[in-house]
Amino acid sequence: MRDHDLDTSKACLIFLVVFGHFVERLIGWTQPESYMLLASIYFFHMPAFIFISGMLFKDRNYLKNILFFLSLYLPFQVLFAAYNWIWTDQFVLSWNLFKWPYWILWYLMGMMVWTLLTHLFIKFKMSPLLMLGIAIAGSIGIGYSTWNNYYYSFGRILVFFPFFMLGHLYGQKVLQNIRQQKHASIYAIVILASILALVSYTHISQYWLYGSVSFKQMGIPFLDGTWIRLGCLIISLWGIYALFALTTRLKHRCLRLGENTLPVYLLHGFAVIGLSHYLNLKIQPIWGILICLGLSILTCWILQQSIFDQALRKLSQWLMKPTEKLWKRPN
Repeated sequence: MRDHDLDTSKACLIFLVVFGHFVERLIGWTQPESYMLLASIYFFHMPAFIFISGMLFKDRNYLKNILFFLSLYLPFQVLFAAYNWIWTDQFVLSWNLFKWPYWILWYLMGMMVWTLLTHLFIKFKMSPLLMLGIAIAGSIGIGYSTWNNYYYSFGRILVFFPFFMLGHLYGQKVLQNIRQQKHASIYAIVILASILALVSYTHISQYWLYGSVSFKQMGIPFLDGTWIRLGCLIISLWGIYALFALTTRLKHRCLRLGENTLPVYLLHGFAVIGLSHYLNLKIQPIWGILICLGLSILTCWILQQSIFDQALRKLSQWLMKPTEKLWKRPN
């Protein structure tokens, strides 16, 4: 049985993903208004999405899920490269399809890695605290690496791994606790206002929010980087709390969008890339943001239709069908 509170949360999050990408591509981070909006959203929207992914993780389906995400990752890696070629005359596609996940595809690679790691943790019967400790150590430790953290999306995958693990271990308890709190929505508003104030005061670089580069790549001393990364993780956790506190009070709105987040996530990239080559929003930032808002609503409304989810399921069959015996074999 589906949890409609989760579907409502997912609907809000996927809308923020689409909205953020439109604002990022059509306006950018340089305008004060767009910076404040993007930084505030990016503090929690992907951490919360990954937290929910951890909540929905089921170890018995680990191999099927890995193969499913792989079945979409590989064709979309080629499709996005070809689509980018239409607009830029540059077909950039390495023989190693995994080295440079195209833009939003890092999440699919992340899901494969997080699923496998969590399965291994469970298989070796690690305690919850040890599992979480390893995830946090990896999140901070990847910042010390000397190689390019964009390679294979190592940076993002490890930086956001604690949210997946937290969702898997404690997500249901957290959600239940929030449902029982009378003043959770008031706390949520205070938290979001505090994040907005923090963004305004610190003017934090978006690369901390992407989680995609090392401390060395940002020119940050290791000790400073450790504290900043830890602080970002904590703030993102408060953002996740605020999201759940608000969405559990929305009375199950936008359930279809929440049920079909994957096609919206994968396909909105084509709309964002295409429109970014057509639209030139050199206008007042507030009007540009409103245009992005309208485009996001329209994009989500179109892509939430079940036909797109069905199309992805059919596309995945090129790998799922031949490997059916693997993931259907008895444990």
